[in-house]
Amino acid sequence: MSALRRLYRGETNINFIGNRKKWYIASAIIILVCVGSMVFRGFHWGVEFAGGTQFVVAVQPGTSEQAITDAIQAEGVTVTSVQTVGKAGNAPNYLIRTPKLENEQREAATAAIVRSAKVNEDQIAVSEVSSSWGRAVSERALLGLGVFLVLVAGYLWIRYERAMAIAAIAALAHDMVLTAGIYSLIGFEVSPATVIGFLTILGFSLYDTVVVFDKVQENSRGLLGSTRYTYPEAANLAVNQTLMRSINTSLIALLPVAGLLFVGAGILGVGTLKDLALVLFVGLATGAYSSMFLATPWLVDIKMLDTRYKLHAQRVAARRAGVDPREARKARKGAAAPASLKKKPVDDVDDEIDDVVDDDVVDDDVVPAKKAPAKAGRAMAGSAPRPGSRPGSGRATPRKRQGGKRR
Repeated sequence: MSALRRLYRGETNINFIGNRKKWYIASAIIILVCVGSMVFRGFHWGVEFAGGTQFVVAVQPGTSEQAITDAIQAEGVTVTSVQTVGKAGNAPNYLIRTPKLENEQREAATAAIVRSAKVNEDQIAVSEVSSSWGRAVSERALLGLGVFLVLVAGYLWIRYERAMAIAAIAALAHDMVLTAGIYSLIGFEVSPATVIGFLTILGFSLYDTVVVFDKVQENSRGLLGSTRYTYPEAANLAVNQTLMRSINTSLIALLPVAGLLFVGAGILGVGTLKDLALVLFVGLATGAYSSMFLATPWLVDIKMLDTRYKLHAQRVAARRAGVDPREARKARKGAAAPASLKKKPVDDVDDEIDDVVDDDVVDDDVVPAKKAPAKAGRAMAGSAPRPGSRPGSGRATPRKRQGGKRR
């Protein structure tokens, strides 16, 4: 219960930024698998994109999609897909798609459907779909995607900063590649509904990322003027503070989509929902993942390329170590360790600095050198030490009288 309470209040302390190399490796492996599938396996294009012949026939008792598929393929005709359309309504139909057929092949497929679907030939609706329509849809979708990315990148650049715009677009590209790769791996048909769902997930992915970036900007405001914490620590705090919000928004969006996918397409068998539901489900899940595990770590890596933030991280590390960076540099070069480093080994100080900025170079002007401590025996202002006084003391040595007696 205490963990849930901390999560709800945004008080968790998960090291998202410190473990970013693990997220990078995991994402790189998944992306390579997806890209490999898209290159070597390709996509299962629907009839709207590849072109072909489409048959629509009413569902009759005692028939099945598999029986119709087997009957058509027995005539030497390849069946692209068979779906039940409108099963939840009053008049469910079989939607049968094949590549573009010649007249003889079309007649053979129609005869096979008549036998297997138990209908008359006049109850079958046959239509030809040209691939030019799908090509036009693809071109318009790509054009809209390009305009969308340019406008979003410009807004993020103006509203936040360049680093955030780059990280957000990179996370968005990751989500797009991952979603497309999963579609290729599973082999679902790419239809116009898939394209619509693909464009829909872009907005959600950016929304979740912008929420985190807004908190990062709030935590890092005036950061360079203080030495309380570094930019990676401010970003990690922002992810933890928005963790519960990201989980809530993701669950609220995923639950109805999961209903469409598993109930509508899986249980009820409404095939038209499958194309839209799968791309939404995968896209929403990857968008939530990338906003927490990739977008913010990428933002930190980009910001730490800036010398100002790298030097600031060195100042924070030096302040926590309690040493003068110039003395640490001299000690690393082989000089005798100054007195200020005796309390803490130089190697420990270097490790703390390296952990923050991944760099073991400390410039002389990072932190002002500490002033030398004042001598304990400094003479009183306005007076000089008396002749015969001990060095470093403020009092003169008593002078003896003749005869060995003191005055």
